[in-house]
Amino acid sequence: MHILLGLSWGEWASITTIIVFMAGMVSLLFKYIVFGSFQDDIKDLNRNFKTLNDNLREIRISITELDKRLDEHDRRLDRQHERLKDLRDKIRGGSY
Repeated sequence: MHILLGLSWGEWASITTIIVFMAGMVSLLFKYIVFGSFQDDIKDLNRNFKTLNDNLREIRISITELDKRLDEHDRRLDRQHERLKDLRDKIRGGSY
């Protein structure tokens, strides 16, 4: 029979099986007890990030639309300014 450090191969296999089983149990405990409470928080955080991204997308679209409106108002204001200047020049004969 083969013996290593005073124990037979069967005894080593039993010790290894016990160690692997205990490591598995500790892993399960950590997974469900320690990290289980974080899973709901992580899911909630992911939902919040998705909502935030959706809101930012809507804000970007709104800003783009507002920029277009502002450009149009700026052009209209420039036209009005030119019209007022022309009217002033016609009324005053081109001088102040």
